[in-house]
Amino acid sequence: MDIRGKIMTIILEDRKFIWENNEIKEFRKMWKQGNSVNNMARRFNCKNIDIAMLVLDQAERKLIHPRPTGLIGSKV
Repeated sequence: MDIRGKIMTIILEDRKFIWENNEIKEFRKMWKQGNSVNNMARRFNCKNIDIAMLVLDQAERKLIHPRPTGLIGSKV
């Protein structure tokens, strides 16, 4: 992309940014249960980075909380 003579790169253009409310509710439940990012990505048919971005969003909104096992989870 070229804006005003500068070469630009759009990042994350092929990532999942739109989630259904029921998916987010299920994600929060899975997060509380200790599911890994890998498990959640398989469940929602997306990539790990999509789940990681959802984690960031939900944590920023204070809708999920840190867990001892972090992104890895206890249910791998």
